[in-house]
Amino acid sequence: MPSNPTTWHGRAPGRVNLIGEHVDYLGGVVLPAAVDRFTEVSGHVAERWSITSDVQGGLAYVRAVGEELGLEPQAVNVSSQVPPNAGISSSAALLVAVAAGLRPDMEGRQAALACQRAEQKATGVQVGVMDQFASALGRRGCALLLDCATLEYQVVPFPDEVAIAVIDSGEHRALADTPYNQRRREAEAGDARRMRHVDSEIARVHAFVAALRAREFGLMGSLLKESHASLRDDFEVSTPAIDALVECAWSADGCYGARIMGAGFGGSILALVDRSRTGAFERAVRRPVLLCATADGPYTQ
Repeated sequence: MPSNPTTWHGRAPGRVNLIGEHVDYLGGVVLPAAVDRFTEVSGHVAERWSITSDVQGGLAYVRAVGEELGLEPQAVNVSSQVPPNAGISSSAALLVAVAAGLRPDMEGRQAALACQRAEQKATGVQVGVMDQFASALGRRGCALLLDCATLEYQVVPFPDEVAIAVIDSGEHRALADTPYNQRRREAEAGDARRMRHVDSEIARVHAFVAALRAREFGLMGSLLKESHASLRDDFEVSTPAIDALVECAWSADGCYGARIMGAGFGGSILALVDRSRTGAFERAVRRPVLLCATADGPYTQ
């Protein structure tokens, strides 16, 4: 059994997925970025697993990742800047922070896979590997083009002039209470409508990366709009409230494009905004806006 220090500490970021939604668990390519909202944890060996935190359901995650790593029970303290149910993966940030604290010597891909298995065990939701991978191996100033089939990745510079905006819809949900697993099963079974989204979304990821490298911000925004329409119509993970918020963001001053983000069925939307016009954008959408910068993950230090 691996040995632990008397007290350990870990830290990991949340993430956004710029484009490539609902393709990670099918072995597609995605383009996430770690963001500068962090979960910090500390702990020590204890007689049983326990957690001191306001993170709902956090004990199940902490226990699952500790058991996945083969460690004895721990008493864990959690402090998080990553808002729950907001689409920036508070669960992955918690899992990766605990893994980084308990096993800082672990290779980043291995840690991400362990955290993926732990989240599946803790929630019963068959999540893909993107969230954990982005939190573990994100790079400041970059997005990660990740092949979820091979786990090969490359860094893609992300421009300072473009702000990443996460807008809270106010429509919150627990994935286990949504058709998320059903959508995944349908896609894995080759349902024509679901696969139309998957195939077109993978093509959009590659087009987005090319636009990013060419600094064609308008084209990046157009691809986000196409992604939302596909998630709404072909994968059916949006809601009327989300659609209305996306349309509001599209028409806001300084916005290049917007779409639903994360697993769907509520949560947040992602928008790319001219950084010099974020104030006008926030006033236009009239919802809480989280403006993010890219960040390093714990396994890139």
